Amino acid sequence: MKLLKKENMNLKKYIVLPVIALTGWGMSGCSSDFLDKYPLDEQTEATAFKTSDNFKTYAWGLYEYFDGFPTDGGYTPANISSEYNTDNMIYANSGGESDYAYQLKKLPATSSSWSFTYIRRVNIMLQNIDGSSMSDVDKDHWRSVGYFFRALRYFDMMVTYGDVPWIDKVLSDTDTEELYCERTPRDEVAKHILEDLQWAEEHIKEGGTGTNTINVHVVRALISRFGLFEGTWRKYHGLNDSETYLRACADASEKLMGAYPSIMPNYDDLYNSEELVGKAGVILAKQYETDMVTHSITRVIRSSAWYVDLTKDAVDSYLCSDGRPVSTSKVYEGDKDLNAQFRHRDRRLYWTVVPPYKVKLTGAAGTSFGWEHTGVAGDREYIDFMEEIGGSATGKSLPVSNFVGYQVAGFPHFRNYPNGQGFLVTHLGFYFWKYYNRHVDNMALRSSTVDYLLFGIEEVMLNYAEAKFELGEFSQSVADATINKLRVRAVIPAMNVSEIDASFDLDRDRSVDPVLWEIRRERRIELMGDGFRFRDLKRWKKGEYVNKQPLGAWVKSSDYGGKLNILGGADEGYSILFAKPSGWLEKYYLEPIPTQEIALNPKLKQNPGWETAE
Repeated sequence: MKLLKKENMNLKKYIVLPVIALTGWGMSGCSSDFLDKYPLDEQTEATAFKTSDNFKTYAWGLYEYFDGFPTDGGYTPANISSEYNTDNMIYANSGGESDYAYQLKKLPATSSSWSFTYIRRVNIMLQNIDGSSMSDVDKDHWRSVGYFFRALRYFDMMVTYGDVPWIDKVLSDTDTEELYCERTPRDEVAKHILEDLQWAEEHIKEGGTGTNTINVHVVRALISRFGLFEGTWRKYHGLNDSETYLRACADASEKLMGAYPSIMPNYDDLYNSEELVGKAGVILAKQYETDMVTHSITRVIRSSAWYVDLTKDAVDSYLCSDGRPVSTSKVYEGDKDLNAQFRHRDRRLYWTVVPPYKVKLTGAAGTSFGWEHTGVAGDREYIDFMEEIGGSATGKSLPVSNFVGYQVAGFPHFRNYPNGQGFLVTHLGFYFWKYYNRHVDNMALRSSTVDYLLFGIEEVMLNYAEAKFELGEFSQSVADATINKLRVRAVIPAMNVSEIDASFDLDRDRSVDPVLWEIRRERRIELMGDGFRFRDLKRWKKGEYVNKQPLGAWVKSSDYGGKLNILGGADEGYSILFAKPSGWLEKYYLEPIPTQEIALNPKLKQNPGWETAE
């Protein structure tokens, strides 16, 4: 997205909100006064909403809703923190157990998730369209933009709570019937969301209002995402009309795949590029710019403040170089040696988890060390391999470095050894480094300008593949148009649908069709850490997947001064941090309505299982 870019400025595209100088839609909360109030001189709604530029100015604030990298010095993006509640990863710190797996989730008094402030902001814009001086084309466009953002918010609320009051107008204090209404049934809310998005698809300006703005492709991307979620939720939770939403997903996804026929050739570039906009397969991205809107991911992921570990279960989900899972692959060498465990694997694993290595550090302690090889072939295997696959192009090369160049002598680099501190440390041994790069080498917070992907064709391809299976229409041609395009980049063999039978993966959930299992596997791997897994488990009704104790790498505690926690208390075995979980509860598929909201409006009935604080 780009507005008011001055001539001859050597800057990448960024968002500058005119009039109120709101910088980027990477900032949060900074336009609330403008959106919730009006200027205290002559401006009123009647005069503030006249031209298309007026609506454009107002709409910039709505983009703030999109998640991205924390811009306030915060450490972990929301997409990652949501996956702490899944079988993909843990928050590797004392007290970091999942609220759901360990039954720590409590009935809250309040929650920011139960809020209609944003919906009101959208409705303010929508209710002023007809009275404006815009052309019919512009009116249709801004109504489409409003419908998109309202649908986006309601989608999140429906995922969280199920039934939720549907409000499509600006309410005043006298609208007591609407203010104190019952929750609108999920069926009705879902229909409203889909109808609004499909209307927007037909009426929005194809190219939006400039580069990286809401346009027909972004609308279709949300239809794809929403349609898959709602269609599969309905199927696996025993609701009706799943096909309507699955069909909407498939249709929108197919159109997008025609518009975005290629993907970026390097998987790592999706997550470590200074400029995503205009790149192959990028539908919408959140942009950052020095002296404008910045974040801290580049520094934090290379510090001692990063607590993100993948589980062994997640690592095991990556296919081997023969295209088969670890349970049946002929090239998999087991998990009792880390070098062997990482050998012959889907390349996305290497971009996601730091591979094992060892080096000799050179230089005095406390300085920015140099390094040299140990002379042991196994110690440099993945140093050489990362160079071979292009790791140095984005800074993702070994040995890893903190934000001032200090080299870590080897991986895994455990937090409990030698003294519980240090840079780039792990508890399980599988350090999540998807956002690791060396574009910026300094100690300052908020100095990163790597862009954040919001909608990409990769997700759409996976949505399409899954929807087509659920519709009974998955075939080799669908696999070739979706999963197999992603596998080219991962350097593993194409999915051959005819080869996938009940014996393809011995570790498969036996209640899931073998082909569907592989489709879901591809989604898990491609989108690892992108924030989809928790919702996926919910819509598939597979919350029980989190009931496994999170395991890490196979190690010898005696190699680390006896300071590691090993499963079963042995000296050698899988590293652990948390005990076996208590287990997923049925009520966790929907979140509880905050108690204060029910106290204010007794017509709001609590979600099943949350009627008491127990």
